[in-house]
Amino acid sequence: MRLFDSVDSASVEKREFQLAILSLVSIVVLGAGLAILMYPDVTTHPVYFSARTTKILFFGFCGLCLLLFGYLLDRQLVVRRLRREVSTAQKRYSELHVEASQDLLKTLSGMSRFQDQLMMEYKRSVNCGEPLSVVVIRLKPAPGIEDPADVTATLGDAVMAISRKLKPQDSLYNFLNGAFGILLPGINIQDARLVAARLSDGLNDAAGAVNRFTFDIKVLNYPQNAATAYEMEAAVTSHLPEESRVGIARSQD
Repeated sequence: MRLFDSVDSASVEKREFQLAILSLVSIVVLGAGLAILMYPDVTTHPVYFSARTTKILFFGFCGLCLLLFGYLLDRQLVVRRLRREVSTAQKRYSELHVEASQDLLKTLSGMSRFQDQLMMEYKRSVNCGEPLSVVVIRLKPAPGIEDPADVTATLGDAVMAISRKLKPQDSLYNFLNGAFGILLPGINIQDARLVAARLSDGLNDAAGAVNRFTFDIKVLNYPQNAATAYEMEAAVTSHLPEESRVGIARSQD
């Protein structure tokens, strides 16, 4: 039975249409065959009913077969139309999802803005004697997600999950190639790790059971991990993917 069990997923719609045609033709053939076999007995040898009653029953049976065929054909056409509408709606939703993700990613500031803000927050932290933390997040779509639109939608969902876990005073930055940074003014290393734990929970939920992406979170803190803003910036850059570092260097040039 392997021949009948193996169905290519790309031809499911075609196979469904073939099955519908087969079922309709089978009904017509069986109904017509039964009517042909019944006709001689109905016209020549009425047994339980009169000749007129038997003919009425016979033609009623034929009409019922035609009505059943017409109804099934109509339902099949309606189902196919609805499936096309659902497919079109899903395609439109996917396009809007990608557009929304693109707009969301474009609204985030990049590395240059992060560097300026880091310097400002570092000076404020030094003057006020407060700590300063940075969370670096690296996202990588699953191997099966290769289409640029799907990658954009995946990153957009991850950014939405990150944003929901942040406070209004926290700043989220989009570096490059799935690398993001979060500036946490006045947050010590312990509280920053709690923030990272919340972000991890949110990203796990966004990734779903199919693990649409993997992620890595790194927490950096002044003065525990860096003594100056330049050291903090160098530590952030060192935790970015190689391609992100190259892209950032080119954009700065």
